Amino acid sequence: MKNLFVSLATLLVSASAFAVHANSSWSQIFADRDAVVTHGYRLPGIKLDNACMTETEVRAIQPTRECAELVPRTIRGPGGDGPGDITEWVCARYETKIVSVPRTYEEPVCLELRGRGDESHECVKFGTRDVTVPQTIDTQVFVTRGESDQSFWKRFTFPTCPEVYPH
Repeated sequence: MKNLFVSLATLLVSASAFAVHANSSWSQIFADRDAVVTHGYRLPGIKLDNACMTETEVRAIQPTRECAELVPRTIRGPGGDGPGDITEWVCARYETKIVSVPRTYEEPVCLELRGRGDESHECVKFGTRDVTVPQTIDTQVFVTRGESDQSFWKRFTFPTCPEVYPH
C-alpha cells in the first residue's frame, strides 16, 4: 500500500512539473492542449502560434482551413417531424487560405452612461474608436487540468512577417 502512495505522489509531482507556467516558452504553451491563450484584440481566424505582423496587418504564417459555405441540417426529434426537430449548421465546403486582418480597426465604445448611484449603468450614446494591435501584447493563459485550473499573464511579441518577393 505504501508503494502505491509513493507511486501516486511521484506521478502527481511529475505531472505538475510538465504543466506550463508564466516562465514556459511560447512553443511549450502552444503545444499544451490544456492551455488557452486569450487577448483583447479582434484577430478572426488567426491564432497567435500562426501569426506574424507587418506595418499594416496581422497575417497567418501558414494557410488555414476555413469554412466557405454553411448549410442547415435538420436532426429529427423523437417520433419524426415535429417540435423536437433541431436545425444545426454544418460546413459544406472548405477553402484553404492565408488569413490577414488590418492592424488598425474600429471598435464600438460607450460615450455616455446613464444611471443613478449603485444602479446598473445603461449606455445612451455610442461611438467608435480606433484600435491598433501593438507588436507586443498582454495575453492571459488559462490552463485547465481537471480541478486544478490556473491562469497567468504573459507578453507575446508578434514576429515580423517575411518579405514576399515575386518569382
